[in-house]
Amino acid sequence: MTGRMDGKVAIVTGATSGIGRATAILLAREGARVVATGRNEKAGKETEKMIARAGGEGRYLRQDVTSEESWQTVIDETLGAYGKLDAMVNNAGSFLVKPIGETTVDDWDQVWSINVDGVFLGTKLAMAAMKRNPAGGSIINVSSLMGLVGLPDAAAYCAAKGAVTSFSKAAALDGAADEPRVRVNSLHPGVIWTDMLVKQFGDDDEVKNFLIEETPLKRLGLAEDIANAVLYLASDASRYVTGSSLTIDGGRGCD
Repeated sequence: MTGRMDGKVAIVTGATSGIGRATAILLAREGARVVATGRNEKAGKETEKMIARAGGEGRYLRQDVTSEESWQTVIDETLGAYGKLDAMVNNAGSFLVKPIGETTVDDWDQVWSINVDGVFLGTKLAMAAMKRNPAGGSIINVSSLMGLVGLPDAAAYCAAKGAVTSFSKAAALDGAADEPRVRVNSLHPGVIWTDMLVKQFGDDDEVKNFLIEETPLKRLGLAEDIANAVLYLASDASRYVTGSSLTIDGGRGCD
């Protein structure tokens, strides 16, 4: 590893599986002290062990990203343990495929509370902590390719991820307004083969092959592909990047 996160402290939400877990492990391997959060305590403890096995330093904290009180606890415990916050990865999310006519208000509210309210609270409280850090910080809000284009039967999800995209641009201006500067960017994964996708479509070679054929680069996106993009945005390599929407989708959004 290159030590691109040496001396930095990062929080990664939704780090109990998939993109969040891969990101937490990679940032720790690159030198960051990582706080990995999520609702599943057993899976979170496993992420903590995986960070240690990778030679990194990190801990798991249980968190409900829709609760401001829970967010404040995570921020306070991070600052108490490590003294600062350099990188915030708002990755926790909820996926829903359902036609508009079948989407209930409860469906809409659940998708919105996790994908949008969670990102708002994470950005708000992380930015406040980073404004007390002389080095500032970097906030990465994980949106989706569906935050830029439409997907049939997924209006609630597309709306929520679109909100994350626009919110991140506005937050980037707030973060850049005065010293210390806080960068805010949105990240837009395409089809990434994670547990969330398996739960929706099943672990089926036919499905995988279909997704590969539908992708211009003719390969399946993996959690590590997104983790590498997060590493770039969290590190000083992207020090001149804010308000951007970085798409990692194998070319699916080019049409």
